[in-house]
Amino acid sequence: MNPRLLQLARESRGLSQSKLASLAGISQAALSKAENRVGPLSPERLATIADVLGYPPELFDWPDEPVGLGPSGFYHRKQSGLGKTALQRIEAEVNLLLMQLRRLEASVEIDPPFRLPVLDIEEHEPEDVAVKVRASWMLPDGPVHDVIRTVERAGIVVVRRDLESPKISGLSVRPPNGLPVIILNNGMPPARERFTVLHELGHLIMHQIPSDDGEREADRFASEFLMPARLVGPQLTGLNIQRAVQLKQYWKASMAAIIQTARRLEKIDERKFKSLQVQISQLGYRRNEPAEPEQEEPRILPGMLDLHRSEHGYSDAELAKVVGLRVREFHAEYGAARGLRAV
Repeated sequence: MNPRLLQLARESRGLSQSKLASLAGISQAALSKAENRVGPLSPERLATIADVLGYPPELFDWPDEPVGLGPSGFYHRKQSGLGKTALQRIEAEVNLLLMQLRRLEASVEIDPPFRLPVLDIEEHEPEDVAVKVRASWMLPDGPVHDVIRTVERAGIVVVRRDLESPKISGLSVRPPNGLPVIILNNGMPPARERFTVLHELGHLIMHQIPSDDGEREADRFASEFLMPARLVGPQLTGLNIQRAVQLKQYWKASMAAIIQTARRLEKIDERKFKSLQVQISQLGYRRNEPAEPEQEEPRILPGMLDLHRSEHGYSDAELAKVVGLRVREFHAEYGAARGLRAV
């Protein structure tokens, strides 16, 4: 048994040691000793714990060691306002996801056409970084047609998961022995999701070491990547709500992001900015903006699963075993094969 996997599995379900011990009918002392490599648990007790947590017992045998979330963990611990238990649960879920992806990647060759660069934020302005990345990826002028597809062409795996809090839109991790990953919180409007993907891309490129102003820098990167200033700037003069809707349809950026960009580029003054913010609130657009673009879909992870199923002959039960999940949860997280329906 790998004690760290036992702890990760527990934290991923949001359970304390005392709560899990109570549900599994064992003493907290026994569970604590097991997690701290002091005392063993019998196979019967491990099976009971696995049943309570909803994981196959084999998960506890994985040799993987968890990693910290790097800059993402730094920013969310500092700014999200989430409690310790919620952050522990998210970090545990992300670690298990990274381990699962590593097992799926092992049988797949991924040769991305673009390189994911690393640029020191102390030597470059975020807007300059965005301009250089767009140029190196040979993106044409104008809107980015498919943001998720664009970042995946640099070998970044994009995954949607329920992070169970609106305070976190996304996370990004550059693990030491796997592909970079962007994790998006379920349920975001498509325009906001596009901005979030690019915000996390900014972290991956600029923030190998966390920056005290990292969130603002990632926003500036995302805004320039999504709507280059030299192109959108002339369109923002005299901005009003109707014009913001039109620009959203063209750039596939949220009205909120367009208004923020207009203020940053000094195309509107503070008074106009506040007036537009009030109108956005009065019209109910903070929760439900009009003219949303179509939702974009990740391709790398579904492609890996399809390859395992079609080329390697894996059943969904076998794939669930590979990623350390029971079949029902595997279908909920990864989707069922075509022709199957998760019940």
